[in-house]
Amino acid sequence: MEPVDEHPHKPEIAEQDYKPDFEIADKYINFSSELLRLSLLAITGIGTLILFTFKEGSILHLTLFDKYMLFATLLVFALASGAALAHRFWASDSLSYHIAYLRKKTQDEKDGRKACLKRAGNFLILTEYLFGFALFIFVITLFQFLMKY
Repeated sequence: MEPVDEHPHKPEIAEQDYKPDFEIADKYINFSSELLRLSLLAITGIGTLILFTFKEGSILHLTLFDKYMLFATLLVFALASGAALAHRFWASDSLSYHIAYLRKKTQDEKDGRKACLKRAGNFLILTEYLFGFALFIFVITLFQFLMKY
């Protein structure tokens, strides 16, 4: 008995048709992964710093303004993390649309791929801006804190 092909109309896709696209997408996804990793690291570090100031007998004495600024930094790093995760989602989704487009060559897959790539690009840009803004707030807060001592 011969095996039955479940998808008789599924065309073969040559590796050179999708491999360069996957490699480029992988580099962008790795970049947003690094921003996500650094944002999460900053969130834990700032959270630890804030919690350390509440400990009795702490040598760190933050003013209320310092605490607000650190909280704002924490919030912006959290937003950057969310944007990085959204970028990863849309970038991965665009790859599935890309493979579907290579197989079917329909306008729906092409439009879906284009929309996903646009969203992924926007979220990557948003991640970069939020990450930079969070670093800016943190440096200002740290500079102000160190000028007191």
